[in-house]
Amino acid sequence: MAQNINNPKVSIIIITFNRENYIHEAIDSILEQTFTDWEAIIIDDASEDNTEKIVKKYIDNNPNIKYHKNEKNLGIARSRNKGIELARGEYIAPLDSDDIWLDKNKLQKQVEFLDINHDYALLGGGIMHIDDQSKPIKKVLFPIYNSVIRNIILQYNPFAQSTLLFRKKIAIELGGYSTDYKVCDDYELWLRMGIKYKFTNIPQILAGYRIHGGNITHTKRLTTAREILEIVRKHASNYNRARIGIIKAYLRILLSYIRT
Repeated sequence: MAQNINNPKVSIIIITFNRENYIHEAIDSILEQTFTDWEAIIIDDASEDNTEKIVKKYIDNNPNIKYHKNEKNLGIARSRNKGIELARGEYIAPLDSDDIWLDKNKLQKQVEFLDINHDYALLGGGIMHIDDQSKPIKKVLFPIYNSVIRNIILQYNPFAQSTLLFRKKIAIELGGYSTDYKVCDDYELWLRMGIKYKFTNIPQILAGYRIHGGNITHTKRLTTAREILEIVRKHASNYNRARIGIIKAYLRILLSYIRT
């Protein structure tokens, strides 16, 4: 599909903060996509390193890449919502600035699916854990069928952020990402989407999830565990097997104390 700068089909949103070592790989993986009807919106959450300098080198040759730098650090949820507000696409494709897309046909496959299946709000896929040098560590695939996802979604988040494509209209109708959460704002939004709409995952590796010491889920384990418990309780009446989800959430908190 030809590129439409003024009215793109997909808005790719990258939230970044001090990712000078990785963001070039994230952008390169976008440029390798076979689907070209996109815009990329990079929200820099007040980085203090060379992130801005690196991004601006790409902007010179790619008018469909947009860069916005927050005057002060707003946090992940507010920055993601800012990206959605700026987005002009029908679909949103989030990509963490330390991750990469491994499947060059990722966007093509996902757009084709959502264009046909209007009762689905969200489509993800599998990930490859990668190290600092982008070398593969292990593959992770997630449940495919909506019925299966609904049975386990309160036990763990079956969606990897950087593999997703979702409908912007639905995210806006639901108020976007909740600013009540510092880490699990995405998980909570998916749960709200699932109250009225269906989910699925492509049974293929779509993205590389980078494992490094700066991962938010690693540095904020206890915060993450507490937020998961609150979110699972909040949505206990909307999904199956809530009791198992609550038990697992308490166990996460206990393990987080032990690891800390």
